[in-house]
Amino acid sequence: MSTENCGEPAVNHCKPKRKADQKEVVADKEVNDVTSFDEIDQEKAEETARKLFGDTSYLLPEHAERGKTHQRSKSLREAGEKPPPSPTRRKSVRFADALGLELADVKVITNAERERPPEIPAQVLQGLRRSHEELTEATKQFIEKHRYLTPLFNQPGSAREFLGKVFTQAVCLETAVVSDMTILGTIRVRNLHFEKKVGVRWTYNEWKLCFDTPTEYVHGSSDGTTDKFSFTITAPNNMEVGGKVELCVRFEIPGNTFWDNNQGQNYVFECYSQGHSTLSTSPDSYWSFT
Repeated sequence: MSTENCGEPAVNHCKPKRKADQKEVVADKEVNDVTSFDEIDQEKAEETARKLFGDTSYLLPEHAERGKTHQRSKSLREAGEKPPPSPTRRKSVRFADALGLELADVKVITNAERERPPEIPAQVLQGLRRSHEELTEATKQFIEKHRYLTPLFNQPGSAREFLGKVFTQAVCLETAVVSDMTILGTIRVRNLHFEKKVGVRWTYNEWKLCFDTPTEYVHGSSDGTTDKFSFTITAPNNMEVGGKVELCVRFEIPGNTFWDNNQGQNYVFECYSQGHSTLSTSPDSYWSFT
């Protein structure tokens, strides 16, 4: 049996026939295996596009960018990120005058209303009186316990003859300032010797008990002929009202001692309490209508 040769290679006889309108598809295994636009080789992609479609117009840059954007969106969804919230409704503010209302509420008080004070319920007044009585009693107790001293003499340092007195008796109390039950004083002495010992002897119970308090030199107080010393003494806070603190000043140098006792009367401070004259005991003092 003879076979006609059509001039085509023998290998073509083994290939299946295809329809006339069917084009031959050339597949590129490397391209088919690509799973992302980022992995595409540009030259191979253009060559494959020419074989399949005859041009490369579909490979414009915007196509590739669009594919990358799609891949990123997919990865966001897989990561479980929530989409941005939907826009909420904006709040609006309306003023009273826009609705036909007044912006301010004005109340006019007439003379008749001004002359008639507001009425306060009796139970409120009663509670106020009771609170005021309790406060008054507590204040009285505090005032009665509070003590302070007052000097019963003029400040020696303000007298015209003060320096003459210092030179005459070698020592003299200069000032005595009181703060509650504390006395802060200064003493002026003659500069008779380099070694000086100045102190204060005082009592608060008519010399049944007495105390000696040392003094300190006031730096920079020397004028060449005199020196100044300072002291602080505090009387008991439970002193009886009317009790007295008495003191005198002692000045010692080697071989001699000098005293200042206010010409034998001592320097006396009397104890007082605040008293009750400034405290109002009337609850009506809380109210004043004009």
